[in-house]
Amino acid sequence: MTTPTAPLRPFLPQCTTSVTRWLLFLAITAAVQATPAQGLQVTRNPVADASASRSRAAPTVVRVLSTRSHMQCPLPGKNTRLLSIDSPREWEDTIDRQDEITALGRKVHWARERVLVYALESKPYAGVRLDSPSRVIRLAQGVLYWPVRQVMPEMGAEKATVLTRPCVMTTIDRAYWQRIKVVPTRP
Repeated sequence: MTTPTAPLRPFLPQCTTSVTRWLLFLAITAAVQATPAQGLQVTRNPVADASASRSRAAPTVVRVLSTRSHMQCPLPGKNTRLLSIDSPREWEDTIDRQDEITALGRKVHWARERVLVYALESKPYAGVRLDSPSRVIRLAQGVLYWPVRQVMPEMGAEKATVLTRPCVMTTIDRAYWQRIKVVPTRP
């Protein structure tokens, strides 16, 4: 029967016990594998590799739980705005006179969900509305890419020229990102 130390037997004459030979074999093997200058493969730490791959991970997705479009956005102001709402207190401070159920059609579970709001500037849009058609939102390198489409009224539809401010509100799973980017999509 051959042992793992058999190829090293000429180098181990003074080692008499198999345990001593085994330990010496492991030490030599580790030293040989750790010298990349000789063209040998360096052993890798699987734990370190796993954490490194997570830091430069492929894009992930964040689940969309609900979406609601508004012709007249409950968000105060007249300019285009994009924001994330993280708590009930922030909701009350940000959204004018509407509770979550009225604005979103459901209660928000703030411990595990967030709300995204994208509003256009106030102007006569004549039936234009915003929609977020996707059931997931891509998250890559700290940027949340939110697909939003601008839906035009159907041909022949009555086009009132009143001042409106369309917006879309989306409830998503809580995740970490540094920026939100609205990605226009086609109808």
